[in-house]
Amino acid sequence: MPPPAIDLSAFVADIAAHDRLRHFALPQFVRRRLHGHLGQACPLCAQPYDLSQPRGAAFPVVATLIHPALGGPVSPDNAFTCCRRCQQQRAAVDLLTSDVLPDALRTQRATALLTSHNHLLPLAPTTRPADFLHALARRHQQPRSRVFAAQGEDGQGVIGVSSRFSDAQSTGLARLLSRLAGGIVHQDNRLTIHQVEDAAFRSLVWDLIDANTLVVALAHPAQPRDFVDCWWITSASPAALRLRQVGTDVPAHTVPPSTPEPRRRATRARARLEAELREARGKAAALRQAVNDQHKAHWLDGLERDTEQTQALLHHLDSVEQQVTDLRERMAGLLSPQPRVRPLWSPVMPPCTPALAP
Repeated sequence: MPPPAIDLSAFVADIAAHDRLRHFALPQFVRRRLHGHLGQACPLCAQPYDLSQPRGAAFPVVATLIHPALGGPVSPDNAFTCCRRCQQQRAAVDLLTSDVLPDALRTQRATALLTSHNHLLPLAPTTRPADFLHALARRHQQPRSRVFAAQGEDGQGVIGVSSRFSDAQSTGLARLLSRLAGGIVHQDNRLTIHQVEDAAFRSLVWDLIDANTLVVALAHPAQPRDFVDCWWITSASPAALRLRQVGTDVPAHTVPPSTPEPRRRATRARARLEAELREARGKAAALRQAVNDQHKAHWLDGLERDTEQTQALLHHLDSVEQQVTDLRERMAGLLSPQPRVRPLWSPVMPPCTPALAP
């Protein structure tokens, strides 16, 4: 259960407990495999390795593409080798921030992010796995960063932006969004905390999630009101995220229908009438041509115009033209469908407009 109101000092202490440099050791077989397929030069700076100096800057070391503190998995897909100099300069930030990133490492990073801790997507559980992965990969086009968040029972929330595991661009984006949504209540050399109201908090966390930010929840509502309140749920399994098998009930993301049902029925009825009208017009044109051809043939042969065959064609033409008139009247009775712009989904809830004072 979240506290009635977030205690700022307790929130800072929780961040300090989580925001520490911890050593994440990759399995020994992963290290042996990487050293067994070691190249001649560092893939980031293209400088040749110096195997004669184990503690030198050019010695190859095993590093992670996505640091485990950013949700990266401890698996072979998330490991690669580079020189010690590049790893010390990069520290724990996303590999995407490197000045030079080979295509092989870019592809490997995309694979590692799919099996890292990710937030939910506003897609139905019936979404095809390929479409779900494609939507998830769109988030990963930006560097992975991390912020801390907490929300109390009163709806107010706090966002803590730390610069320890994030690059300068991602940290600046998070601070800018947080500053626009709320005021600063704490700031030191490494940590900035913003206090945000309920509606702005719900908007802010999803803006950060869409920017490939891992939002670490230190306090959250026990019973989500809707899908937007499930900002704190993460999973390292894309299948579990798609099927909403995340250990708690996730409310369905409700989207208002783009077209009301009566309008859809009218649109389908109009389409049927238009098809019948086109067919009737075609029959009428063919009958007129047949009558004209018959009149011309009779005139050339010196025969009378009003024969039984001609009368039958004229009678059929009258009935078809009456059908065309009836179809036009029925179409005029239907509402013409107005084009409607289908809005893109956004987790931002519409702000409540305060009533004007009389």
